[in-house]
Amino acid sequence: MDNEITSLAMEITERKSVVNWTLQTVSDEAWRLLLEAARQAPSSWNHQPARYILLKEKNRMKQLCSAFHRTNKWAEKAAGFVVQAANPDDDDRVSGKDYYLYDCGLAMMSLVYQAQIMGISCRQMIGWDEKEVKNLLQVPESYRIVVITAFGYPSSSVFSTGMEAAKRRLTQQDKRYKPEHIAFWHTWGGESFENC
Repeated sequence: MDNEITSLAMEITERKSVVNWTLQTVSDEAWRLLLEAARQAPSSWNHQPARYILLKEKNRMKQLCSAFHRTNKWAEKAAGFVVQAANPDDDDRVSGKDYYLYDCGLAMMSLVYQAQIMGISCRQMIGWDEKEVKNLLQVPESYRIVVITAFGYPSSSVFSTGMEAAKRRLTQQDKRYKPEHIAFWHTWGGESFENC
């Protein structure tokens, strides 16, 4: 029997980092599923270094936004935030590489695709003052804030979709390197993936 899949999953091809959301709130069941998706992600030796602070109350979200870089002001309109933190000492460090960052990335990607399946749009950001974020959220000193993700149900208004399309064109968000630029067979610089 031939089980080969010949196309990418819709959730991968249709994922967008939007900044305009509806006013619809995210249900507690949706929060649970998003967290479960992150929790089920693989990690080195199953260390599971990621910890999460979930924000859905608008006053707490607004307070956290005060720690964001001015270019992330769009986040104030989100339905919620997931703040991912980890202690580097809770995961492997091999040959100078901190695996907690990779493991946290896997968990967040799992959450992002679960959200996409549910019709929720996520946008990650790194533009914030870590010391202020940790202070506001009472995160222990030994932990690092890895990423903050804003999410909600994407707006389909003509204004929102027009602005998103213009921004995508301006920043070339749909551009992806061709396979021959990123993959080689057997050695670095070896035969291009596309040549086989």
